[in-house]
Amino acid sequence: MKFVHYITYTLLLTTLTLGQSASAAWFSATGQAAILNGDKTAAKQQATEEAIKQALLFAGASVRSVQQMTNGLLLDDHLEIRSSGEVNTLELIDEVYSDGYVTVSIRADIFSQETQCSAADYTKRLATTYFPIRYGSQAADGQIHKLGAAAALKLQEIFSQISTGLTLSEVEPYTLNWHNTDQQIQATKLAQKTDVQYVLAVTIDDISVERNRANAFKFWQGEQAIRNFAYTLTLLNGASGEELMTKQYRVSEAWEFDMTRKIDVNSDQFWRSRYGRAILKSMQTSAIDLEEFAICEPTMGRILAVADNQLQINLGKNQKVKAGDTLTLFNVKQIRDSFGQEYKQFVLHPTALVVTQVFAETATVTSRDRSLLGNIQANDYVARQ
Repeated sequence: MKFVHYITYTLLLTTLTLGQSASAAWFSATGQAAILNGDKTAAKQQATEEAIKQALLFAGASVRSVQQMTNGLLLDDHLEIRSSGEVNTLELIDEVYSDGYVTVSIRADIFSQETQCSAADYTKRLATTYFPIRYGSQAADGQIHKLGAAAALKLQEIFSQISTGLTLSEVEPYTLNWHNTDQQIQATKLAQKTDVQYVLAVTIDDISVERNRANAFKFWQGEQAIRNFAYTLTLLNGASGEELMTKQYRVSEAWEFDMTRKIDVNSDQFWRSRYGRAILKSMQTSAIDLEEFAICEPTMGRILAVADNQLQINLGKNQKVKAGDTLTLFNVKQIRDSFGQEYKQFVLHPTALVVTQVFAETATVTSRDRSLLGNIQANDYVARQ
């Protein structure tokens, strides 16, 4: 689904300072969506959600939104801001229908707070692969065997559009069967290859189609088809392979294509269909869930080189690192218990580090108290907590 949107920022009220860390202001924004199959209600809801999202992003907050629209009015404006914020008032100002599109203008009174954890200052990097389809035969209807690749790339776009604390920096162009392989080993290998903190393991569990033929009394309706999209998402620590979060998602939506037709899963037509839009909305929810989980988790970086009591790390301006930031140094050791089970152990270094120089993707750090940094080597780690 492709949106055309534009933003105007309007400060309609004097900013109210609440304590030392919160402020409220009015923002206005415009969203636009295509009207598909004459469904103006769905298009209006999509355009409204887009406008709300854009206003919140512009205001410095990101949003999980739940809207209920009845008779063309936004009646229940329940919005949960995932990075400490709140919408006090939401107003639908205008809606215009023209040339197959609906344009909606909204105004929102957004109250946002400063993030309460320093780890949220940095952008955390993720990597994934094309999503495997667990039951490949289910892709035969529509010949959508490449849906796993297309969905992975769409998820990368979603992160770039709505996330402020996570970036899906790498989508490797192959599939890993996460459901029947050693996730821990695969995750650490992928993280090392792509230089990321987290690995996202996604498996598409169900894309089956349920087709119901019209009965004799409703022959004019034709065949009705519903297609499922269910997937399991697991977030893994790239350093240890530890499973941090796992969740299953499921949506079902009308499948508007003939059984024998080959569907291009990279086309606008597919992603603007009801099924494609349902997938995008579900993946937006999963991206928000991931950021809510990871926002205050320590941001981890890797040591690239050690020289002259200085360390080069793989975090830089693009991850929002600044000179003067304080980091913790640690390494990861492999240990084995009495039963032969292997574990990863995190060993903290007693010396705090301070950032002295920052570049696009790297930074230089040294000890805060100027003591010698001993027993440190490349591929040890730093963390922002």
